[in-house]
Formats: sequence, structure tokens, C-alpha cells
Amino acid sequence: MAVDRLAEFRNICAPLFSESAFPGEQLAAAHQLFDLLSGIVGYDDTAPTRTEVTDIFLPTGKAIAFQGAARCLWEYARTSKFLRGVEAALREAQRRFPGQRLRLLEAGCGPFALLALPLACRFEPGEVGFTLLDVHERSLSAARRIVETLGLADYVEGYVRTDAATWRCPEAKRPHVVVSETMQNGLKNEPQLAITRNLAPQRLPGGLFLPEAVALDFSLLTHHRDNNEVPISRSHPVATVFELTPDNPEAALSGRITLPTPLPSNAIPVINTRIRVYGDICLDENECSLTIPIPIRTLPVLAAGQVLDYAYLWHPRPRMHFSTMATG
Repeated sequence: MAVDRLAEFRNICAPLFSESAFPGEQLAAAHQLFDLLSGIVGYDDTAPTRTEVTDIFLPTGKAIAFQGAARCLWEYARTSKFLRGVEAALREAQRRFPGQRLRLLEAGCGPFALLALPLACRFEPGEVGFTLLDVHERSLSAARRIVETLGLADYVEGYVRTDAATWRCPEAKRPHVVVSETMQNGLKNEPQLAITRNLAPQRLPGGLFLPEAVALDFSLLTHHRDNNEVPISRSHPVATVFELTPDNPEAALSGRITLPTPLPSNAIPVINTRIRVYGDICLDENECSLTIPIPIRTLPVLAAGQVLDYAYLWHPRPRMHFSTMATG
């Protein structure tokens, strides 16, 4: 019965909204939720169909297919912090737009609409309505199936199959809150920048967009062992080379940095990704795949005082590129 499934859904989601839940609780909840939703939509992760694993390559980056989007749920810290961030943003939107039924747009919702549907556990349908957008028909139809099975149709204002980087929202449906998590670490491959540039200006005045900021730092990674011979890695930030925010999506995409003097011994150049989901809710280094440092393989040799040019190439294959200039 839908009521039983909805109760199970709510119970499973509860630890993912809890700041005090233990990591083991959240990990278990993430896997239980994956199993529940996979069962509802008839997905077998051990034997996916061709459609479920075929990414779509758009002019501004890769839109990952059903399987990749579904597996994001396994990263419990990422899921939990985004859910907590969306809830906090909706609470703020209630203060900014008193008495209004809020419109939440999840752009790139994937098959589970993970950053919208769990909010039905925290709000009434008269308080918030969801628009679910994805370019993959299989993912969007799966999200619809979950809504119907759990009895959440009163929350959903629409399903939109399109490219979030080009879609124009009807004026009467402009959202109070937009959330789009369509990226990998280093803002590589996927179209987070293009989607932010397109959708952030389409919020209602005073509306919110999540994540609030994604910053890329050029850092130097060093390795050493402690007194017990346990290997330890440490990042030494040099400069923030790019920061994407919804209020400044046209930020400069290129620049130049100078390496410090002296350089840490045996340092490896990396891109570190910092994500501020909302307020003080942030994803820290190595907390999930989005914040794992990326080695910069185009810089095999570094020198103190060396000058580097950098540019964020945002289409058709988004990535940060560094090149060596003359020694300063």
C-alpha cells in the first residue's frame, strides 16, 4: 500500500536530515533508500539496461544516465548535507515569501529526485510544490513512478524533460528555490556552470539557488607519515582560481597565479573543490567524490615562483586547465 511505502520512506529518510546522526546510520539509510526506490522503479543495479547506463553528451557537458545518478545516493554525506541545505533554504524562503506555496525546482533530478521528494517528509503539500527536470526519459519516468507509488502527487507541479542549461521557465512558474547538483569534483565533465548561468537568473526576486557556492582552489598536496608510520596527506591552498555562485555566474573564467617560495617538499599540484550547500552546511575535502582533490597532470614539474596561467573551459567538456608560464 502507498501509505505503508510512504511511512517506510519517511522512516528511512529521517537520519539523512539529522545533523546528529552517526555516519553509520546515514550510510545504512542511504542504502535502504536506494533499495526501496530501486524496487519501486524496477531497477536492478547488477543488470542495468543500455538506456540506464548511456550518458547524454550535451553542448555544455555530460548528463549522467540513470545508473550514475542513482548511485549518487550511496554517498550519504553528500545526500544528507544537500537535503539539510534544501530544507534550510525552504525555511528561509517561507520567511521571505510568507503565506505563499513555494515552488522548488530540482534541475537534473535523476531517477530518485533525491533533492526534492524527501522534502515531502518535512513539509505539507500546501507549503511546497516540486518541479522535476531531467533530460533522460528513463530517469524522469522513474521519478514519476516513485511519486505515484508513494502517493506524493499533490506535491508535484510538473515533470520537464529537457536540457536544464537551456530551458526557459514560464514566467508564472518561476521558482522560489532552485537546486541543481550536476557536477563532479573540479567542476569537470558535467554542466553545473551552464545550468547555474541559465537557471539562477530565473528565480523569483529574493529566491534561492543551491549550492550557494562552488570554489576551485589550486593547492599543493604533500604526504608524510606520523610517528606511528601512518600516511597523512595535507593540502596547502595557494589560490582560489574559480568560484561559481548563483549571484555571480558570469565570474571570470581565467587568470594567473604565482607559486609560493619556498615550495613544500615533493608537493603535488591539485584542484580542491569546496562546496557551500547553504549557509554553514558545507562539503569538506574528501567528504565525498565531489571534494576529492584532482591531480593536475599537465604540470609535471613545479618551481618556486613559477607563474601559471589557468582557464575554466566550460564547454563542451567542462574542466580546469593549467599551463606553465615563465619563471617569475
